Amino acid sequence: MPLTTVALPFTPPLDGDAMWDYLAARIIAGVEEIDAHTYRRTLALPHGPGVITIARPAPGASSLSLEVCAHAGDLDAAAAAAGRIADLGADPAAIVAGLGEHPWLGPLVRARPGVRAPGQADGFEIAVRAVLGQQVSLAAACTHTSRLARAIGTPLAAPSGALTHMFPTPAQLARVDPDDGETLAMPAGRRRALIALARAADDGLDLDGGLDADEAERRLLALPGIGPWTTQYVRMRALGDPDAYCGTDLVLRRAAERLAGATVDPIGTEFSPWRTYAAHHLWRYAQLEAT
Repeated sequence: MPLTTVALPFTPPLDGDAMWDYLAARIIAGVEEIDAHTYRRTLALPHGPGVITIARPAPGASSLSLEVCAHAGDLDAAAAAAGRIADLGADPAAIVAGLGEHPWLGPLVRARPGVRAPGQADGFEIAVRAVLGQQVSLAAACTHTSRLARAIGTPLAAPSGALTHMFPTPAQLARVDPDDGETLAMPAGRRRALIALARAADDGLDLDGGLDADEAERRLLALPGIGPWTTQYVRMRALGDPDAYCGTDLVLRRAAERLAGATVDPIGTEFSPWRTYAAHHLWRYAQLEAT
């Protein structure tokens, strides 16, 4: 496959440290890898599997360097996926204008105006990550997701560094028996939720922007074992909704309460219509406080 390098423009600033730390904490081994300088992952593209490499942006940069190893006809699709992952369409000035004067979040937003809301290469993948992340630690969710990808995802014809597999398709996951506790090493309720999600996606539930976000959320909530945290996470990372908020997220809630010095609105109404970016500033604050 040809190797092509392109520059993807964005409106600065872009906080490369925040983005790198966010991605690094959520790596699916075999599907993704990251080091101090590059983030790499496999992609399902129209003409077949591909691999993208995103270079960590330097402070003050106004474009993202992307290396694509894929069929020549898939360059645009790969670039679009990279743009969603890095949230290159964000308007930092509008976000700062919307959140910068908030009494206790505003100082964080003004201090780090380049914090983005990393998105996705595939909406179904994000929904699976969200289901597997319910009620477990982030590290445990990554372990479950990596194990699942290696068990049923399509192997690459040849490994590319640490990349060995494609993320499972809805059809591949839908074929797994929900009672298969070996392939799906998780509680029974989560297994049923995962298979129900896969079957719905295989039957046409489009989480790549083909549905209005409200309709996508309604259809997700109708599935067994899927609740508001999961749907808000999908809205945030898969559907590009700037106004989603995982208010029951323990890390997010505790960070907000530390900053506010009081109990806060669990749905983040005070941050609307930029609740997604408020959540990412709170997660970043919690991450830095923990180091």
